[in-house]
Amino acid sequence: MPDSNLYQGRQMLEQLQSQSDKLILVAFVGPHCGACAALKPVLHQLVSDQKGALVLVEIDTTEEFELALAMGIYSTPTVILLKRQQVLTTLVGLQPKKRYAEAIAQFA
Repeated sequence: MPDSNLYQGRQMLEQLQSQSDKLILVAFVGPHCGACAALKPVLHQLVSDQKGALVLVEIDTTEEFELALAMGIYSTPTVILLKRQQVLTTLVGLQPKKRYAEAIAQFA
């Protein structure tokens, strides 16, 4: 795996789920979603604040439509916090930064 905490795409998600013990923050986003664009720097900051204990995978729902449906994603942005294959929590819609931080802290 590359030495980073920011990834994109289904392949990286699946690789992280099978090989990493870190918490995985999965952001399901769309290319024309204003709320998604507003959320991106917030999630990047939260990942940076965790100093390597958390990784972020961005999934473009227009490119990974089947994955989004399989994971129950019907609107963007939706953020799922995973530990390997287990869904720990799901946040739908644009939330305050504090809400994402609290969800991460609950499982970190």
